[in-house]
Amino acid sequence: MTDARRDALETLARLMRDHDMARLRRLASARDATRDRITRLAAPVPLCDDAALFAARQAHLNWAAAQRMRMNVTLAQQTADLLDQRRKALRSFGRVQALVRLKARENR
Repeated sequence: MTDARRDALETLARLMRDHDMARLRRLASARDATRDRITRLAAPVPLCDDAALFAARQAHLNWAAAQRMRMNVTLAQQTADLLDQRRKALRSFGRVQALVRLKARENR
């Protein structure tokens, strides 16, 4: 392999690694945001004596439970996407490392 071709491949591999890492960060951030929203929905609500307020809080609890179920599905998909992207990022790192080692071996 010529030096120019190897350098071009290394540059491309680094760009792909940087792209994969940026996507991994975005996916992790989105997953963390969903996890935080689920946590906020699960916050305890204090009891009250007023029947109308109690009914409104019960309606809110029912709505929050439905939202948590929907967000849990989203969280599961985001986690699966994150794991898939982590695998791609690891492969990108490996490619860069392989090219760096090849360059070092050829320069000896």
